[in-house]
Amino acid sequence: MTRKPANKSHTTFALFDKDDIAYFGNLNIPKCDINLEQIAFALTPVPDEDIFPEWTCSGEGLTRAPETLPSNIYVKRPNMSLYDVFQKHNVLKLIPKGLLEEAKAMEMLSQHPHPHIIRYHGCYVRRGRIVGLILDRHPCTLADYLRNKAGSVDKERFMKALESAIGHLHSLNWAHNDLNPSNILVNEAGMPVLIDFGSAQEIGAALGSSRGTQGWIDGEMKDYDTSDSGHDLFALEKIRAWFDSPTFDD
Repeated sequence: MTRKPANKSHTTFALFDKDDIAYFGNLNIPKCDINLEQIAFALTPVPDEDIFPEWTCSGEGLTRAPETLPSNIYVKRPNMSLYDVFQKHNVLKLIPKGLLEEAKAMEMLSQHPHPHIIRYHGCYVRRGRIVGLILDRHPCTLADYLRNKAGSVDKERFMKALESAIGHLHSLNWAHNDLNPSNILVNEAGMPVLIDFGSAQEIGAALGSSRGTQGWIDGEMKDYDTSDSGHDLFALEKIRAWFDSPTFDD
């Protein structure tokens, strides 16, 4: 389950059950004051068509994940953090569209693998819809790794590997556009694995509803509307400086 505080007195949350049914809820209560009984009462099921793209309409070229998968995998779900906002403004179609676009990006990358880019196993399909993307699982993000002092990181080796992953992406004429410490995993060898390609696009293409993270972009969010390798180069330098004195979101 994920939770997203919209403000100090309002909290939204979402979960996916074992049958891949999505639920969403919100309460006008601060997150720290909410108990599980209140969450269970507030959750309501989300219609499949609101968040899951149709598999039959996905177009040719996408891979369907096999029925039998390695145990150490992660299911990347649709981004539910703005479900209530998108519903209010009648733009829920952006949620399935975003998952489909990321599936296409992962499909392209699977044809051009790199050791420091997350491995993709295909689309997870149920009820005729793509309900998630199957990816390798790694222990934690770079932000959590350093926050929790999970181990040491050789900054120069780590950055060299991360720069290699970004350089590989740029060589394919793509940019990530949302590089930050929460979109980099740390593998068991203490090296980076680049994830979260929801904002990835061919260089020069218009960005959709997913377009970077405030604080890690080179300019104002309102102007951050085109895929550009410069976005990634800016973020790489910021991560390099951040390593020396890391700070973390609450």
